[in-house]
Amino acid sequence: MGDYIRCPMKKLLPLLSLGLFACAPMINDITTTPDDPPSFRRATLLPENRGRDMSYSINNISRQRKAYPDLKPILRADQPENAYLAALAAVGRMPRWSVVAADATARVIEAVATTGLMRFKDDVVIEVRPKGTGSAVHVRSKSRSGKGDFGANAARIRAFAAELAR
Repeated sequence: MGDYIRCPMKKLLPLLSLGLFACAPMINDITTTPDDPPSFRRATLLPENRGRDMSYSINNISRQRKAYPDLKPILRADQPENAYLAALAAVGRMPRWSVVAADATARVIEAVATTGLMRFKDDVVIEVRPKGTGSAVHVRSKSRSGKGDFGANAARIRAFAAELAR
């Protein structure tokens, strides 16, 4: 019975991946702020990231804007210090996210997000910046493996934005 179930699934996987690739661009680093993305600091020191380029490629900007025009900084009416605390609390409520650094002075949070099915680990950085009389929360999510992420990083940013709005 197990072979009967697995066999059809094996035949469908190439078709599924083609469909997924058609829906998501080959980008594995997504941000709410392509022109001035949050920078990873602590993530660059993690053993898993040694030797990896953690900068945001300018080659991603136009592709990301076309694929994910809805991703923008999260605007808040509260002061940056309070927005930072709200962001930190939201990170704590995100499933399978682990905080690796939280700097209240710089208003920067870094986390590792583990995917559900394959248990891939991806890096997330959140910066809270002053904006007018309130603040703007800038988010970036970068996969550690692969050239494309099937839209996972954009979905992660949207999920965080929804959690922050709660």
